[in-house]
Amino acid sequence: MNHIICNKIGIRYPIIQGPMAWASDSRLAASVSNAGGLGIMGLGFCPPEVVETEIQSAKSLTSAPFGLNIITCLPDAKKLLEITLKENIRVVELETFPDFYHTLKEYTQALHANGVTVIGKVASVEEASVYEAAGVDFVAVKGCDGGGHIFGFTGTFTLIPQVVDAVSIPVINSSGVADGRGVAASLMLGAAGVEVGSRFLLAQECPIHDNYKNAIIAAQEGDTVLTGVMACDGVRGISNPLTDEMLRVERELPPEEAAEKIREMGRGVLRQAAVEGDVTHGSLVVGQNLGLLNQIEPASVIMEDLIGGYLRVAAATQH
Repeated sequence: MNHIICNKIGIRYPIIQGPMAWASDSRLAASVSNAGGLGIMGLGFCPPEVVETEIQSAKSLTSAPFGLNIITCLPDAKKLLEITLKENIRVVELETFPDFYHTLKEYTQALHANGVTVIGKVASVEEASVYEAAGVDFVAVKGCDGGGHIFGFTGTFTLIPQVVDAVSIPVINSSGVADGRGVAASLMLGAAGVEVGSRFLLAQECPIHDNYKNAIIAAQEGDTVLTGVMACDGVRGISNPLTDEMLRVERELPPEEAAEKIREMGRGVLRQAAVEGDVTHGSLVVGQNLGLLNQIEPASVIMEDLIGGYLRVAAATQH
């Protein structure tokens, strides 16, 4: 497997567990890191004291590198940066909105000055170039088929080679991968590694409610929808009464009114699904690859399947 990422970060496999709100806590991240990948905690919406506690927890669970996601446009982003530097986190994934692109260089320089590897989360060729100019070490490319917040409209496996051709830094495929075939396809298209989110929602160590996990298992190809595009960024998740109502609002209300209404409807709905287990009115974020997600397993088993599946595909292509 490609060693560019492994050598830079100090991990065995170029497989990264993507940061997901309410899902990628210290236990999940540490489990992936212990299995030879890189776990990244998605705690940007948590109070700084919770983030600090989770970092300490991760340190108690693994001696391997793990990372933290920082969204630079959030109010506590600077505080999270301070905590990151104080706790000597090895890897940070940065993401932000276009109005905050100017903050990227400041964060990257502060992190690099403390020996931190920086990944930039991007959704287009143009955005990849912005992050490269800010000095990040890698860009993680998320296509419109990924789960959760969607900022672009190009599919992953169409977007990856275009970004690879446009930038001079290593590229990570950050959506669409659920098994070894996805890993192999990503590397064939020029990616140096993969970032896997939705598959790890079904990890035993993932803290989301069992109702949420079972809804993913029960769903099939075609059961996700993209809502909220009019409210600045879309969200991809499983179709349910919440998404039905959001789509109705988008169809029937004037754009500005629809955007405000959808933002109002979206407050707290991810927690409602992930913590409370409300699969009717909560937001069940997951990628379009959910048809490949069919059982709950330990994170270490998921890692073994990703690696083993890749090796089988690679061996078959040599004959």
